[in-house]
Amino acid sequence: MAAAPLLDIRNLRTYFSVRGHTAKAVDDVSLSIQPGQTLGLVGESGCGKSVTAHSIMRLIPTPPGRIAGGEIRFDGRDLVKLSEAQMRRIRGNRISMIFQEPMTSLNPTYPVGDQVAEVLRLHEKLSRAAARARSVEMFRLVGIPAPEKRIDDYPHQMSGGMRQRVMIAMALACSPQLMIADEPTTALDVTIQAQILELMNRLKQETGAAILFITHDLGVIAEMSQHVAVMYAGRMMEYADAKTLFRDPKNPYTIGLLGSIPVLGKHTAGGRLKTIPGVVPSLLQLPEGCLFSDRCPDVFADCRRLAPAMVAAGENHSVRCLKYV
Repeated sequence: MAAAPLLDIRNLRTYFSVRGHTAKAVDDVSLSIQPGQTLGLVGESGCGKSVTAHSIMRLIPTPPGRIAGGEIRFDGRDLVKLSEAQMRRIRGNRISMIFQEPMTSLNPTYPVGDQVAEVLRLHEKLSRAAARARSVEMFRLVGIPAPEKRIDDYPHQMSGGMRQRVMIAMALACSPQLMIADEPTTALDVTIQAQILELMNRLKQETGAAILFITHDLGVIAEMSQHVAVMYAGRMMEYADAKTLFRDPKNPYTIGLLGSIPVLGKHTAGGRLKTIPGVVPSLLQLPEGCLFSDRCPDVFADCRRLAPAMVAAGENHSVRCLKYV
């Protein structure tokens, strides 16, 4: 019998009111993560990845946003139904988040060690001295050199890679069951990016935390994830284990994303890099039928008038495309 998922999102809908119109930033999204596993959430900018993450954390600004429907079940409890006080006990404690740009997430007026210690004092009720000692341990765990000294640094005194390590230390401080990593390596150069990914993989093995890894980079997804969910214009387009998705993608959008990955030798020898024509539609002016129909190379007449549902395309593999209905 399969274990119950740690996170189980069912038909999530998160909408925003914009100038009298409704933007369906997340529309009927369902996904699940098992304990100790990593799910990669991938798609172009503006597809709803970060809004999904903020919905899980209940950080949607209201107004103009709202969770319009669906369930976000974490360890059996529906987070949508919890009070803000109940959610504060979970946020940063049992579910933590690593943001894309730590310089905007860390307070520039406080030493980084104090910011990690604050999380420990809030959730673990540690004394100031105990929280400082634990902060040093966390800095050492994430590979920050001379942690006893670096905890007194301010964010501007650290490199981008070191600031991201501070964010990971903060996220891990209370031993969360689930970490949400929202494009955590985007602003870093490739060597530092590789170090951060290796660190997160190692820490996942050591702590047993599950990870929701959000990115637009399929190479990172291949490195990090056991399962992959592909989003487009607020909707889930494909969901599969990572090996299946890379070996046998079904949705034309997924195929286009995979085809746009540079291949060493093929593209460095002068071959043209494939692209997906067109742009992601405005959430205020979505096309009828399939949301990808205006850019899809396999489009046919029904695609422009019928909105496909997610259907099974094999074991643990589902796709939203009329070709498989």
